Amino acid sequence: MEYPITVGQPSIRLTRVAPHGVPASGTGRLGVLGGAYNPITRAHLAIADAVVHTFGIHEVLFLLPAVPPHKSIFGASLEQRLEMMQLAVQDRPYASVGLSSHGLFLDMYQGLQRLYPPQTEVYFLTGRDAAERILTWHYDDAAAALRQMFTAFQLIVCDREGPFQYPDDPLVVSYQSRIHCCALPPDFNHISATEVRQRCQQGLALDDLIPAAVVRYIHEYTLYTA
Repeated sequence: MEYPITVGQPSIRLTRVAPHGVPASGTGRLGVLGGAYNPITRAHLAIADAVVHTFGIHEVLFLLPAVPPHKSIFGASLEQRLEMMQLAVQDRPYASVGLSSHGLFLDMYQGLQRLYPPQTEVYFLTGRDAAERILTWHYDDAAAALRQMFTAFQLIVCDREGPFQYPDDPLVVSYQSRIHCCALPPDFNHISATEVRQRCQQGLALDDLIPAAVVRYIHEYTLYTA
């Protein structure tokens, strides 16, 4: 099942639908893990596994923005990234994969409304550094921006390379019940897409960083060697 991206309004095209995802009836919980996925790593999978286990998330959508808000497109193409993402999650029945026309959480949330039941609770999954950036961003109207975000969805912040600290801001403190922390095993702290690309350039082993199917794909298409 695929959904076309419509130019001009936020929309999402699913390239893999979770075999056991958000239920059609009742209150389902959807976790959305956005990222550049250049490429997907074992750390991404660890985040998804952790929130499914800890928070009872029914489905995790691994979502690739067509236009990342803070990064440029280089390395693997968007379609290659989507193919690697699908290979990485093939043994996880809770996992969906999709491409978003937009990169900001509120825009992604708008795109999700066309795909999931209206009663679905949405949790955006993010790392410590990204969460701190989102919560302390210099918005034109910070109170309105935070109210809009946390009325629509909740955040699950995954600790990596240090625990998440709530910003000392009364506006943020009032939304603490919508911001949740999730600890990851320290074994995943060293894993990053940057490390994968660097090892590819050096001809080093990748098996501890990415799933075997993704290793084979990278070698087959000689990605990240230049």
